[in-house]
Amino acid sequence: MFKKLAAMLLSMATMLTLIAGCNNAPSSSTGGAVSVNPGEDPVEAVINQRKESGQYPKIVMAAYNWTGTPAGLDRINKLMSDYTVENLGIEFEFIMLDSASYTQNIRMMLSSGEKLDLFQSAPFGYSTVVSDGYCYDLETDDLIQTYGKGVLDGFSEDEFNSIRINGSLYGLPNKRDLAIYPCCIMIGEEYLDAINFDYDSLYEDEYKEMIFTDLDTINEIFAQLHEKFPDKYVFSTAPNLISQGSTVDLIGGDNFGVLLDAANSLKVENLFESEIFYDRCNMVYEWNKLGYISQDAISDDTAVSARVKSGAYMSMLSQGKPGYKTQISGECGRPMVVFCLEEGAFRPSNTTTSLLWCINQNVEDPVAAMQIYNAFFTDEYLSNLMCWGEEGKEYVKTEDGHITFPEGVDAQNSEYYNIVNWELPNQFIAHVWEGDTLDIWDRTEEFNESAVKSKAIGFTFDKSKYSSQFTALSNVYDEYEKQLQYGFADPSTTIPEMMERLNAAGLQEYMQAKQDALDKWAEETGAK
Repeated sequence: MFKKLAAMLLSMATMLTLIAGCNNAPSSSTGGAVSVNPGEDPVEAVINQRKESGQYPKIVMAAYNWTGTPAGLDRINKLMSDYTVENLGIEFEFIMLDSASYTQNIRMMLSSGEKLDLFQSAPFGYSTVVSDGYCYDLETDDLIQTYGKGVLDGFSEDEFNSIRINGSLYGLPNKRDLAIYPCCIMIGEEYLDAINFDYDSLYEDEYKEMIFTDLDTINEIFAQLHEKFPDKYVFSTAPNLISQGSTVDLIGGDNFGVLLDAANSLKVENLFESEIFYDRCNMVYEWNKLGYISQDAISDDTAVSARVKSGAYMSMLSQGKPGYKTQISGECGRPMVVFCLEEGAFRPSNTTTSLLWCINQNVEDPVAAMQIYNAFFTDEYLSNLMCWGEEGKEYVKTEDGHITFPEGVDAQNSEYYNIVNWELPNQFIAHVWEGDTLDIWDRTEEFNESAVKSKAIGFTFDKSKYSSQFTALSNVYDEYEKQLQYGFADPSTTIPEMMERLNAAGLQEYMQAKQDALDKWAEETGAK
């Protein structure tokens, strides 16, 4: 539209002169290049051209949570879009889908050509959406270098290199925790109070965020909870026993060939033959036999924290980090106590690539899409709207600098109480919720840096060359995953059965391909 407008306003001679002296940025929504005069800021140029034309591109951005579309999302969308129109000349729409349906819905939107510009790749796996051809190369015509400078400045060159696949950049990182305290069991305070469990005396740090304990203690608590509350389920299940429940490094973003000792070795090993896989599966198998787990767990797609929030379940497993007590209490709609079964923070190799934002390969206006992401990454007003909603309706400021619920509003009735801020572009520039320390993001950065790190950080496995093997392995594992990780199958007999079928589907060959790629990467980068 900009070229057409220019053609109406300028003579052919003037246009030729302008083109001769212009630089070309990535294409606009018309498919033409943005015209930039020598010495002119290309960002300001494209914004001015939109405003002069009065025609604004629209960018649609999709994320996921555990409960689906918030009641107040339309109101928040209007506030965000009004701001982006005024400041960028871009209309904006934010879509929030339930995690259970996100992958199916987004894949349908991407394949059908439905309007979608930015999407969160986590539920798919970054390498999967890249190999499926859904992602735009973010360095096409210096797109991110020109229109995503704020994002570029927010991360190191090594972090961006770790996102590249075959030298190309397809993902936009966000600000969040990059390390985990593995295998944390969250239990509602009210239930612990009911069995007179003195959790308060067990905190060892000033923040009272996490209690380090052992499985025997958890088993004792679970037994008492089951006896005290026979009408409730003790444990809300999820297939996260390894990804969040251990220090196993799922290199390449899948279970088929992992680093069991990632801090010390680059040897690719078989997860399913490991002691940790058996132990974690056996843990929930024993809990299931004791009646702690719903017999409908496998067919229940409700998010684990949403089940706890419903009041029908009392605990769940996840990972820990600074501020997690506040986060999970919000997700579960009640104060939660965090018990960690493994001491020491760990940073896996896919720490950066596990939660990347991608621009749709078929995006109409890549410039506008990049500008939108950059704006939510750098602009405090936009970040607060996306993270917390509207001031005065979803939150109010406290005298000490925190935010909290307005009178009469809580986690149960808030129209926009976001519980997935770790997924959004930059929660570090948003307000801090009451219950966390005001220095929570400084503490998070320190947590990221001080964690024991995988030797494979920066390695990305391109599985596009092995898509048929990966599909075959996934089809087999899908038949067993929930049976094992939800405690419905005896691991002593089921794991060997699964292993036989995985080997027949090409597990050893796939693992060798991953080892070869890792060895090549280590040689090129000097990793040892």
